[in-house]
Amino acid sequence: MSAPALPRDLATLLPDLRSRDGLGPAEGPRVVLVVDGMTGSGKSTLAASLTTELTRRGWRTGVLAVEDLVPGWDGLAQGVDLAAQALRELAASGRARARSWDWEAMAPGPVREVVLPAASALVLEGCGALAAAAQDLPGLTVIRVLLQAPAHLRHARVAARDPYSWDVAAWEAQERQVARVWQADRLRWGPAVVLTGPTGSAARRE
Repeated sequence: MSAPALPRDLATLLPDLRSRDGLGPAEGPRVVLVVDGMTGSGKSTLAASLTTELTRRGWRTGVLAVEDLVPGWDGLAQGVDLAAQALRELAASGRARARSWDWEAMAPGPVREVVLPAASALVLEGCGALAAAAQDLPGLTVIRVLLQAPAHLRHARVAARDPYSWDVAAWEAQERQVARVWQADRLRWGPAVVLTGPTGSAARRE
C-alpha cells in the first residue's frame, strides 16, 4: 500500500534537487525532517510519506526512530538524549552511532550507524523528536513537524496497532515531560508545521 499524500503546507517545505539547475547529487544540503507527536498521532505513517516524497524528489533518504533508541518503557528521556547526540554527530561529521534497544528481548541491541552525506535527508520520527532537535545543528537544514490528534483517536489507533497491553498514560506523562525542552523556546525549536486532527489539516509557522 502506498504512503498517503503529504499536506500541501508540508510538501512545499521539502527541497527538490531536481529543480536546481546544475546542482549535482553530491552538492545538495543535508536535511533532517523532525516528526514528533504523542503516541498514536500518526508519526510513522507521515515518516513513510516523507521518505517516499523525498526519494521522488531525488534525495537519498533514511529514517531513524527515536523509539528504537529508548531503553525500555521508562526510558524516553534517555532515548531522546541518544537521538540528540546522534544529531550532533551528524552535524559535525555526517556520521553517527547510537546503541539501539531490543524491545522483544528488553535489552540493549546492536549499535545503529547513521550516515548523512551531502544531498541526503534523514527523517527523525518519534515521541521526543522535537526535544532531540532542540539545539543548534550547524551544517544541517532542519524542518520540524508536530502531529496532533484527539486523545480518543490516538488511543483507538494504539489499541488497533499493538497486540499487547501497556501503560499508555505513563508513557504520555514522559512525552509531556520531554516536550518541555522545545516548548521552553517555541520560536527557536517549535514546529514549522503542525498537522492537526484526523484529517491532517496543516498550520504553517511563518
